[in-house]
Amino acid sequence: MLSKDEKKVIVAILEGADHPRSMKEVARLVNLDTRTVRAIVHDLNVKDPIGASRHQPAGYFWATSDDELELALRPLASQTREIQRRLAGLRRAKAISKDEALAEPTSDDKKAKEA
Repeated sequence: MLSKDEKKVIVAILEGADHPRSMKEVARLVNLDTRTVRAIVHDLNVKDPIGASRHQPAGYFWATSDDELELALRPLASQTREIQRRLAGLRRAKAISKDEALAEPTSDDKKAKEA
């Protein structure tokens, strides 16, 4: 069952990728802050076809076709790949001090990297 705020957010989001509505506009229309709107949309995404366009015109839209659902999935898939890349980097990383990170590489360090 949808909450009152969830219903208000759904009503404020227009149908179709050609008519995205910015988060600020949705928040203004439903009289909620943008953080709350973002949280509601994230919760609704589990069961409802709400997409988000990151390119102009940017904003949320209610996906009305398989093509629009695919459009909504693309940025999430890209974000997932970027997070996976960061996770892999952190798993390979060695703990070092900030001073070590800021230190200029020595000629031995450069030779080791080139090898």
